[in-house]
Amino acid sequence: MKGSNWDVSNDALVAEHVLASTIDPVTNRPAATALNTGCTHPAPDDAVVSVVALAYDTPSTRSLPGRARGVDVAERALCRDLDLWADAPGSVVAIGEAAAAYVALHSPDESRELRSRLDELRARTRRAVGPRPLVAAAQGPATTSADVAARAIERLVLPAGTVPAQDHWVAGQVSRRPLWDAVTGERFGTQVRLHAAGLDGVHAERAEGLLSLTRSTRYVDVARAAHSAIPRIVAASPTEGPVLWDASAALSGTGPARGSLAQLLTEQCPPGVWIGVSAWLADVDEVMEALRTLRAQGRRIVLTSYGSGREPLAAFDELPVNAVLIDPYLERGAALGIEDRTVHAAILEHATRNGIPALTGTRTALQLNRRPVPSPRPRTPHPGGQLLERARLVGLTLRQTALLVNATHGQDPLAPRWDRYDVAMHWAADAT
Repeated sequence: MKGSNWDVSNDALVAEHVLASTIDPVTNRPAATALNTGCTHPAPDDAVVSVVALAYDTPSTRSLPGRARGVDVAERALCRDLDLWADAPGSVVAIGEAAAAYVALHSPDESRELRSRLDELRARTRRAVGPRPLVAAAQGPATTSADVAARAIERLVLPAGTVPAQDHWVAGQVSRRPLWDAVTGERFGTQVRLHAAGLDGVHAERAEGLLSLTRSTRYVDVARAAHSAIPRIVAASPTEGPVLWDASAALSGTGPARGSLAQLLTEQCPPGVWIGVSAWLADVDEVMEALRTLRAQGRRIVLTSYGSGREPLAAFDELPVNAVLIDPYLERGAALGIEDRTVHAAILEHATRNGIPALTGTRTALQLNRRPVPSPRPRTPHPGGQLLERARLVGLTLRQTALLVNATHGQDPLAPRWDRYDVAMHWAADAT
């Protein structure tokens, strides 16, 4: 694009797109798909994969003050703590919802040494000021890496000794909540969510969000049971507006079952239901292909947790999407701080321009759209020219625009790295 209105070289854009596709935009660590630890290079037959997960418990996470000054800060702190503790080859992976994981491939002796140091990590977190993170770990043969990652994260969020079982879905544990149009305030419909085993309410929602990262082959029967349970559950739902089933828990974020679970969604998804998928999952190739197939069949697609910063690198008119459900942490932060407020306002404006409903599950969030957006003081210098104005006019998202600005900086090590907050605050400042 060098010489065009954007004045950005194609090489810089390609490099930034690869970086944005593999690095988590919130923590600048490997993205959640890096939990798929299947080795691209041959590993020794006795190689052991270790996954150490660190997370705030659900009450602590729910009490964090929004995104910019809450969950985002917590996730960066957890990644830093794991890095300091590990101090060894391996990857610290951001997995969202105030959680992170350290993934390493070791020899048996090295894995035993790592396991012996877990008490050190627990002691360090106990000494920390503020919420005390939970520590969970699992180890196993490198060939079973998806199961190892699943076990580690299960131990963070599920009651001891339990895993989601097929007959759990047969029991029909389910929650329902009304949804509203975040712009007009009109009632939209009802969101249906299946509960993880032994959990309910916000605990179940968070557990399913984290477990969607870990789907290994042993989850296929569980997902099949979930699909079978949905028609009966939907039939008992209120008839006011569409029913949105958040299918994230029946999809795969990582592991060898990813393709099977995405295919299962296209083959067994019940008719008449709007399909919700976490925004970050929609960026996974197999999931995106399944969503395009469903959209071609006339199904309605909703991206949930939109505004968390992990949305697909695509505009609404490039996605198979009929609505977005705003991230609840962003909504909470929008009532408290200017950073989340400007991002929230930019998402609502972008959705309105594209004729896409932006939904909320919180009545208090409806008041946000009635307040004027304060004029912020951007934290980064303006990139110059009309780049930001043109990006907004042509309908680029916050993530796409941040990518474009970073590409204009090229490889300058001193140039600031932009994120969604920088873009939103400059857009808000330019509009005043």
